[in-house]
Amino acid sequence: MSNMPIRWKVRPILEGAQATPYRFWKETGLSRDVAYGIANGDHQALDLGVIEKALPYLRDLSGDSDLQIGDIVEYRAITDC
Repeated sequence: MSNMPIRWKVRPILEGAQATPYRFWKETGLSRDVAYGIANGDHQALDLGVIEKALPYLRDLSGDSDLQIGDIVEYRAITDC
C-alpha cells in the first residue's frame, strides 16, 4: 500500500455521473496534471485553490449539495499507511 497521507476519493463520484477525468479537468479549470492526478487518486497535495474549484463542481455533478471535503479527500497519518 502507498504511504501517501492524502488520498483523493473523487473517482467514484465521477464514475457515478459517467464523467471522465478529461471532463473533470475541462470543467473545473484545474491544471491537466492536477485534475488527472485527483481523478486517478495520485495527487498528493491538499490545496485550498483546488478544493475551491473541485468541490462545487463535484457537488453539482453528484447532485449532493452537502458534499464536504471529507467526502472527497482522506488523510491518513504515515504510520497508518
